[in-house]
Amino acid sequence: MKYAIRRPWGVPTRVMLLLMGVVGLAALRIPRPPTLCLLRQATGVPCPLCGFTTAAVHLGHADVVGALGASPLAVATCVAFVLVPVTRRSRLMTRWRDMSHRTRQIAPVVTIVTILIVSEGWQLARFGII
Repeated sequence: MKYAIRRPWGVPTRVMLLLMGVVGLAALRIPRPPTLCLLRQATGVPCPLCGFTTAAVHLGHADVVGALGASPLAVATCVAFVLVPVTRRSRLMTRWRDMSHRTRQIAPVVTIVTILIVSEGWQLARFGII
């Protein structure tokens, strides 16, 4: 029995999904609480992901500068979501496949932890804590 190869969504599909989500969030006219972040609500300290909703609303209003001010990580995540299928056939992926198994296990963890630390620093500076 042959199994069909399941391919990830292509760039056009990802762009449409992203646009639908962002415009949908921007169209919401319900009052939001001061914060959706439980950590910030309990301690007053923002988490690295604070500002994602605000950034999505700004993007829905075509305010990229406002979105970057709220959360550069959210904007980068949106861009990465769209570009992942494009990078699958790139030279970068060829180099990735040539790396040792150990490096391919460690590199994503180090990258994600570094991004979260930088994002937390951004949020602390944005809220005037540092």
